Amino acid sequence: MKRILIFLSALTTAFAAEALEVTQNMQTTIGIFDACEQSLTYKFVGNKYDMKTKLTTTGAFGKIYPFTGEYHAYGTYKKDRFKPEDYGYEVQSRSHHRTKQLTYRDGVPQTRIKVRDGRVLEEPALVELDRLDDSIDLLSLFGVLTEQVVRADTCDLHRYSFNGKKYSLSEMKTVGHEEIKTPYFAGNALKCEYMLEIQKGASAGFLLNQKMPIYLWILRDKTANAPFIAKVEAEKTPFGKLESYTTSIEVKK
Repeated sequence: MKRILIFLSALTTAFAAEALEVTQNMQTTIGIFDACEQSLTYKFVGNKYDMKTKLTTTGAFGKIYPFTGEYHAYGTYKKDRFKPEDYGYEVQSRSHHRTKQLTYRDGVPQTRIKVRDGRVLEEPALVELDRLDDSIDLLSLFGVLTEQVVRADTCDLHRYSFNGKKYSLSEMKTVGHEEIKTPYFAGNALKCEYMLEIQKGASAGFLLNQKMPIYLWILRDKTANAPFIAKVEAEKTPFGKLESYTTSIEVKK
């Protein structure tokens, strides 16, 4: 469950254009459940990026799986070369309160600091020296995807991310363009497919597996031409179909 919530946070935090501040709100349903709500704020200014998101489970789903998570990543970038300076999150579930921070030097993870219910664990990030280019965090990885969408209108991506301990592979491909109409937005959308490859020793969680594609429909804001995810869909989960819709977006130049 946690992975799908984190994944949705990463996805919806990704799509901003250069020199803009974007706030986006999204609602997710899973089967018959109203599952979660998100608020997102992100900035791309000059060569700096800053991404923040908060997600809270709601309704009956929130009673079954109470969860609130806040995620933050910032750093510098030049085209598809993103250098994180800091990544962290704070999450609260029914039973536990946890935080994690990754510190970086020149875009390479250095230290992994975890706090669980007041117990602190600080350890070196387990970076493989031959995989330094694969060692960005997941939010920053979707920053790379942002640059591609803005520059070339494509979401083709085969790239690893790193959480300070394990690597994960994200594979995304462009399906094409199609007209969509959600309860909130309509237009000609770029459609993308995401597939998760489960790495050795990592868990996908019980809502995701590496055989289940997740689809994204990306529209552009009419005032600033900033791309944003209008819709996310996964056809099958243990609770039924997953659908996420952006309900509102605010763009500041």
